[in-house]
Amino acid sequence: MPTGFGTQQAGGSLQPQTLAALNLIGSGVYPTQGNIFFVNPRVGNDNNNGSVGSPFATLAAAYAMTITGNNDIIYLQAHSNTAADTTNYLASVLTWNKDLVHLIGVNGGPALGQRSRIANLATAAAMAPMVNVTGNGCLFANLEFFQGTPGSGTTSICVQVTGQRNHFVNCQIAGMGDLTVVADVAGSRSLKISGSENTFDGCTIGLTTTLRATMTTEVEISAGARNLFRNCDFETYTSLSTFKMVSIATGCDRYMKFLDCNFLGVQNVTSAVAPTGVIGITTMNGQVVMKNPYVYGFAQIVTADNAYVQVLGLNGLATGHLIGIAQGVDAA
Repeated sequence: MPTGFGTQQAGGSLQPQTLAALNLIGSGVYPTQGNIFFVNPRVGNDNNNGSVGSPFATLAAAYAMTITGNNDIIYLQAHSNTAADTTNYLASVLTWNKDLVHLIGVNGGPALGQRSRIANLATAAAMAPMVNVTGNGCLFANLEFFQGTPGSGTTSICVQVTGQRNHFVNCQIAGMGDLTVVADVAGSRSLKISGSENTFDGCTIGLTTTLRATMTTEVEISAGARNLFRNCDFETYTSLSTFKMVSIATGCDRYMKFLDCNFLGVQNVTSAVAPTGVIGITTMNGQVVMKNPYVYGFAQIVTADNAYVQVLGLNGLATGHLIGIAQGVDAA
């Protein structure tokens, strides 16, 4: 069974008693029954043992050592303020298919540009998804997921979540981010969800540095039930009046909650327009519940009143329009 502090593979070895002592200390600092591994893309080496002083270079090497259902933790260490020095570049899809295996970035914890960063290699841009979370009960925190644009005409998805009960905390999830080639292909997404009971806390989702001209949404929820977004910032920059920040399919179940979230369609930038609605939805087996949404750069929360979208509390629309209630008609 692998351990977070394993035998040294180069330059000598550690005695079993020393390893046992290190793991005992580690379990006291990091409260888990599982193994702990460290990754540092700048100074790490995949021939290392994955300890804090001897980190792996890639997430793939660390992930191969983890055990499903064991609450193993991988720490992705930032090393400088330069993206290239602190990014785990992917040559192929990173499939996160083990339950209760957690990934935590070690950095200052900003809302944008966390220096614990995952991105695609320029030579491996055509990935849909780049990161595929099929496992359950995993924690992702203090991470930046960034996907540059694939080749012309190729769909890309930055992060896809098909698993259940995963938790994203203070993560930036940004797709279609390369200005040098076609940055916007129909069907591309920053985030796509089909799993249930996933939670996003304090995350920034979307991107304002590249124009969305042909895609339809930053976030697609194609299936699943009871997904929750809390204190999240959704952002985009589009030239399409029909653009939707979030698309919710008919097959979604029970509820999708957006609590105290901000929705920003950047204005006063070349080609920017104000889309007619934040959420694209026809029907679902339940409701979209929004509490205290703030909406900027969109005409309304949905293009037309829709009983499947219910809003309670504050909102940033100048008209004070509450979707689900036709303003001036049945709001008395």
